[in-house]
Amino acid sequence: MPGETVPLPGDHDPIAGPRLTFRPIEEGDLPDLMRWLADPEVIEFYGDAPATIEAARDDYLEADVNPVWRFVIEEDGRGVGEIQYGHDYPGDDYAWKAGIDIFIGEPDARDRGVGTEAIRTMLQHLFEVQSLHLVTIDPEVANARGIRAYEKAGFRLDGVLRHHAFEHGEYVDTHFMSILEDEWPAARARWETERAAVSDQPR
Repeated sequence: MPGETVPLPGDHDPIAGPRLTFRPIEEGDLPDLMRWLADPEVIEFYGDAPATIEAARDDYLEADVNPVWRFVIEEDGRGVGEIQYGHDYPGDDYAWKAGIDIFIGEPDARDRGVGTEAIRTMLQHLFEVQSLHLVTIDPEVANARGIRAYEKAGFRLDGVLRHHAFEHGEYVDTHFMSILEDEWPAARARWETERAAVSDQPR
């Protein structure tokens, strides 16, 4: 609400899932962050990388106009990307919904389910710990890999937002996708079924 202090992006407890851990972002993550953001596959749908480490610090460690919390995605103790969630406005009155965003920065962590696992882990936290009602995400319509991961995690397409983003010198359309709290149990059940199937496979 107006007048309230907006929290810093790293001012959050870690979030632990069955396979991944989200560690609040900190100063020491900036070199990896800049390397990830300079990867062509990240740039394609995430925009141009910060030009300097100071710009990265301002973008990722300083408070924004609205609350946003940023995390390093860790798999087996190694950072592989970034995930974040934010509310529209400061204050508990607006904390019933959140928007999320994610990228996988390490090339060898792509195309093996890390993104979907990260989305599911974040949804579990937002619905089961934060008790939110609605979570949204808005990938570019050309981001087929991301859209597949979001759909697998339980998001549904609500519509297309025309010229909702400006990337690489042009306006681009984005999908508006959402998942409601009463849709999460079925999405979680699918997640648990898939985990059980993997654990039953011979090693």
